[in-house]
Amino acid sequence: MTIQVGDTLPAVNLTTMTGEGPKPMAINELCSGKKVVLFAVPGAFTPTCSVQHLPGFVENSQALKDKGIEVSKEDLTQTVNAVRDAMYSIVPGPMKVMDYIEKQVVIALKDGRKYLEWTTPSGFTVHQEIMAFDKKHPQRIILQLMGECRLRLNKLTDNPNIARHKSATMPNLIHSLDASLLHLAVQEWDKPIGLIHDSVLCRATDMPELWILIRKTCNKLFAENDYLKSFAEQIGAEDEPPIIGDLKPESVIESTYFFC
Repeated sequence: MTIQVGDTLPAVNLTTMTGEGPKPMAINELCSGKKVVLFAVPGAFTPTCSVQHLPGFVENSQALKDKGIEVSKEDLTQTVNAVRDAMYSIVPGPMKVMDYIEKQVVIALKDGRKYLEWTTPSGFTVHQEIMAFDKKHPQRIILQLMGECRLRLNKLTDNPNIARHKSATMPNLIHSLDASLLHLAVQEWDKPIGLIHDSVLCRATDMPELWILIRKTCNKLFAENDYLKSFAEQIGAEDEPPIIGDLKPESVIESTYFFC
């Protein structure tokens, strides 16, 4: 359903955290008479969504205010911190791994690395090069296209952007492992198939067979190798990666919701 100008927000009750604990909050009352921004993340407790997408609203809070949006940077910051704290409670293992990777990435770059590079299980080399911008000496361009347009461009420096590397490495590592799983699985597949990111398109009659193949490939992939340790060695990590939990790779074979 497309949202139209003038539509009324539905009377949905949400939950907000207060000093006295969680309390219900009616969204129509919260937004009544205001110009607001509503947003959601695809995965509320995944690092990419909660750690990358949410802070963007904090960083651009002034731009939102300039457009007439009633926003408090303090409220946005509180939201980001609350979600991150919840993630440490609900999924502590992945969060510890994320903290480890972020720490080692910072150390590696401060030791003089200009970029990060690692090889995935399928043999693909990931080259992550994110350079910092020179914001003190921008280049200004005036374009004459359907009127005058002025652009301000920041040139890249020879120094890595450590903050962006820190936030990008964890999701990029996960995506590279997702891709490797599909790369290795389709090498054993001889029927029509389409791949989009971490999604698979095949004929409905072939899905049970593909269901089994992807699970067996994942089991073999992670039962025989420690890719977190391999990644740490490839970026020159100073510390050994954490060992968290006792999940057995073979458990995915019978899992109903793994890659469903």
